[in-house]
Amino acid sequence: MKLALLAALVAPAVSAAPASTDDSELKKLAGKWTVESFDFGGAPVESMQDAVREFKDNTYTLIPSSGAKYDGTVKLDATTEPKQIDLVLPDRVLKGIYLLEGDQLKLAYTLEGDARPTAFESKPDSGVVLVVHKRAK
Repeated sequence: MKLALLAALVAPAVSAAPASTDDSELKKLAGKWTVESFDFGGAPVESMQDAVREFKDNTYTLIPSSGAKYDGTVKLDATTEPKQIDLVLPDRVLKGIYLLEGDQLKLAYTLEGDARPTAFESKPDSGVVLVVHKRAK
């Protein structure tokens, strides 16, 4: 499972990013977030538990408890419902949605293709990642 997830994270993909990035939304995401839960295809990915994601300006870093570090840029579109996020890696764009409520950040994104999730859920065989973060203190 861990190898499949990591392979999916680095496999090439081509897709478009959201239309605009709102600086005020980027400021709300700024800082460090700890992964409380990370599910892929409806199953928990234990190796991502307690990973740290940090947003700074339009960049982000994801550091798992063990393994490779992921760096990319982030593009937001806060004009949609749900709000859209693209996590742009050097060789792919992870298209998703996000919900920021207080000190909790939920992300749902697909690992492959142009489809963007429409709900904050990760069902078996969906190819959707659902991550729940808590703002680090």
